[in-house]
Amino acid sequence: MDDDAQLDPETQSLLDDAWDALDDGDLKAAARGLAAVRAAAADDPAVFELEAGLALAREEPEAALSAYHRWNDAAPDDPEPWLGSAEVYLDYGEPGEAARLLRELLADFELDPLDEADARHLLGLACDEKGDRKGTVKEWLAVLRLDAANEDPKPLMSARRFEKVAAAALDELPDEILARLQNVPIFVEDRPSEALVLEGLDPRTLGLFHGIAMPDQSVLGAGPETGLIHLFQRNLERVAEDEDDLAEQIRITVLHETAHYFGAGEDDLQRFGLN
Repeated sequence: MDDDAQLDPETQSLLDDAWDALDDGDLKAAARGLAAVRAAAADDPAVFELEAGLALAREEPEAALSAYHRWNDAAPDDPEPWLGSAEVYLDYGEPGEAARLLRELLADFELDPLDEADARHLLGLACDEKGDRKGTVKEWLAVLRLDAANEDPKPLMSARRFEKVAAAALDELPDEILARLQNVPIFVEDRPSEALVLEGLDPRTLGLFHGIAMPDQSVLGAGPETGLIHLFQRNLERVAEDEDDLAEQIRITVLHETAHYFGAGEDDLQRFGLN
């Protein structure tokens, strides 16, 4: 949540406390904070953003959409409520409505490169949900180029440090599993290649297991290229708050993709806390 310079310091402090409560899962405290902020600045976009966040935490999509619509009325030139509404439609099974909103946003607004990348990424997700492979690839190739152009010149973590963190995550695994991973290389790259995106891979994917999962390998023995694990450093950095958070994201992604190698599905990963 971006700080809103129009709020007085006391109201901003109430807003920050409410977001902290929401991040901690304390919905009652977040609701009390929302009421306090609303009393001080009822029509401020920051209030509508908090209201939408609380509604989503409560799994109330209609309430979230209402907050985004009022945010849009209060700040018609702000693309954020459009993006937020599109995410709600996507999360609750209405990709067609999400695509409509995003195409209107891209056509009618002069977006900065960061907002354009976010809008095109969501539009790619909507196209993917609709089964529109051509539209998905078109938008995601644009995202790949925009993200590369928008990135900070200096990465958050050096390549050597990144590799050490990934190796430390592997060291958490039992020796018998590590022994089976000896022939599975881990590649650290900035982001997916254009070739992978052309195959339909989300350009903001954090990691990828590419190849034949162990349970599917021939009983006669694995081939010379049974699989490899990709870690996409710049994508991991864009979702991390700081270097410590990045280290945890690397750890989770390494274990996630390793689990894929051993044949775990998405439901299994969710149970293990690796989704």
